[in-house]
Amino acid sequence: MTELPDGWPVLRRLGYISLFVLREGDDIHVLADRCSHLAGPLHQGRVITDDNAETCVVCPWHGSTFRVRDGSVVRGPATGRQPAFESRVAEGTVQVRAIP
Repeated sequence: MTELPDGWPVLRRLGYISLFVLREGDDIHVLADRCSHLAGPLHQGRVITDDNAETCVVCPWHGSTFRVRDGSVVRGPATGRQPAFESRVAEGTVQVRAIP
């Protein structure tokens, strides 16, 4: 986990899938990197806290805002949830699987 800076989004790849990865202390949040609105690069977006004190990412292209916990839309123009992944660390490796 040392290669994941605390509080700063990074781009990682899982095969052909680009992933937005954000570490907050011991928690690791993973979303598909390309915004569900028009495929903006979320890893280049701003990380903010919404009115409910939840961490969110703002797409740098059109401002769609997603909760990093589950990919839910906080503010559009995106209308669809951002694909999100469950994560865990096993033997120093971050493992992910899609949240249905």
